[in-house]
Amino acid sequence: MSPSFAAVPPGRLPRLGVVAAINDEDVLSRNLAASPLLTEGRAAFHGVRGARAISLAYNEGLDTLVAEVMIFAHQDVYLPAGFETRLRAAIAEIERLDPDWGVLGVFGVDESGQHCGRTWSSGLGRALELDTDLPARAQSLDELVIVVRTATGVRFDPALPHFHLYGTDIVQIARAAGYGAWVADLPVIHNSRFVARLGPGFAAAYRHLQRKWRAVLPIRTPVLWLTPSGIDLWRKEFALWRTRNRRLSTSVSDQGDPHEIAERLGWAHPADDVQPTIASASR
Repeated sequence: MSPSFAAVPPGRLPRLGVVAAINDEDVLSRNLAASPLLTEGRAAFHGVRGARAISLAYNEGLDTLVAEVMIFAHQDVYLPAGFETRLRAAIAEIERLDPDWGVLGVFGVDESGQHCGRTWSSGLGRALELDTDLPARAQSLDELVIVVRTATGVRFDPALPHFHLYGTDIVQIARAAGYGAWVADLPVIHNSRFVARLGPGFAAAYRHLQRKWRAVLPIRTPVLWLTPSGIDLWRKEFALWRTRNRRLSTSVSDQGDPHEIAERLGWAHPADDVQPTIASASR
């Protein structure tokens, strides 16, 4: 295995990088670009515009930035004040449990098939705060935020089409290479838009993963089950069509200030029990 996060020389914080695929500058400026981690210059940033697949955008980020820990985030995600402290504390805890970890996320599905993590979703119109012990080993991750330890050499599959299910794919890539995947307690604000249906891009990504990971199916993704038959894809599309009006009524059209949402939820600063010792070490 390659050197662990803990192998970074003592007295120096691991360098952080943030990568995003961008197609809406206004959304970016009000959310991810407004995150204190970036406005205060504590992480390098690389935005990719015009990408035809998320894997190509994210691999470009891996090739461009020099960082031990890379954060891949949606442009509509806001990382609240204290996110860096929480992240470093979560990595330190995961290091103790799994020195060979490869990827982690803020929301996903654990090995028992239960959703876990914390996030605000304007698309759902509510906060998701699931009562699960974290960190937890993951079988899949939601794509809103994915963290990769670059020393592992883990990369996104350039053959994966479109912009879906790469959170499930990257977990399986890491695990196949012998690295662990985790969900950590890192609450973020996701000012997402209402999703009426999965669409053909999602179906294409689903079929790609069906073929690629057939030997380890079924896998529960944050959205649906990935199975050899693919029947859950059609069930999910039908369920989304049937519940469209109800879901639309609960979504938030005026997404609001993500900082104010984080303050209201109590996510704008590290919790009292999050130890900031790693974050406060000298650079």
